Amino acid sequence: MSDTMLFQQQADQSRPSHSFTDDVWKSLEKEWKITPAAPPYPLEAHGRLAHLLAEKLGDTSTPFSVLFFLFKSILQQNPSFLASAAQDLHTYAKRGGADQQYITPFLYSKGFQATQGYRLAHILWKNNQPFSARHLQSRIAEVMGIDVHPAATIGDRLILGPGSGIVIGETTLIENDVTLMSDVTLGGTGKHTGKRHPTLRQGTLVGPGAQILGPIEVGEGAKIGAGAVVVKSVSPFTAVAGNPARYVNSHSSWPVLTMDLTFPSIDYFI
Repeated sequence: MSDTMLFQQQADQSRPSHSFTDDVWKSLEKEWKITPAAPPYPLEAHGRLAHLLAEKLGDTSTPFSVLFFLFKSILQQNPSFLASAAQDLHTYAKRGGADQQYITPFLYSKGFQATQGYRLAHILWKNNQPFSARHLQSRIAEVMGIDVHPAATIGDRLILGPGSGIVIGETTLIENDVTLMSDVTLGGTGKHTGKRHPTLRQGTLVGPGAQILGPIEVGEGAKIGAGAVVVKSVSPFTAVAGNPARYVNSHSSWPVLTMDLTFPSIDYFI
């Protein structure tokens, strides 16, 4: 498939139809029915997702029953939530050539689950319920090892992981089709007020252990090497690596489409 066709494919998915969302959840329902070990969750999409997250995030202070009622209410009142979750789930199942069933990332991917938990916390934050939003943020960090501020702005088809240790700051903006590997920090430098955290444009791939700090912009289709420390903006379709991060090379397609984190075998740190 050409780069042009790949970009068109991504553009088409940025505006998913109702049929796409329905197809994902119906496919998950079919998989659920033929999987002997699948837990007895509700079959409807909003009930199943609410049950999963309440079961994962409930504790003695806020038990499953309370969270399930809250989450199910939020999902019923926000139809776009299920559309975003369907896109996330499809991306986890299909990107990178794994072609898994939907039930596998739904039940076992910390990244998928943490993203849906963030989306719930984000709605609570926007509805002037900061205490509840912060509680969810804390529980997600405790259970899944992924700490996302509920005020951050995150697009669809985000992949987090595998692993944990991801931190995403309050004023971070992440567009669609971004992948963050384990132990990535999108943080501040302590030198700014207002907008303090990075902006990651669509198609960005960030390698494990990378730190992207300050109100800088990582351009569309950029690739950040493992362990890089990025404190300056990165041009679109550019690969950077090292501490501090330096230009390595340029490319013409989104690295998230292949999940390719390799770099040329040259000493780009000199």
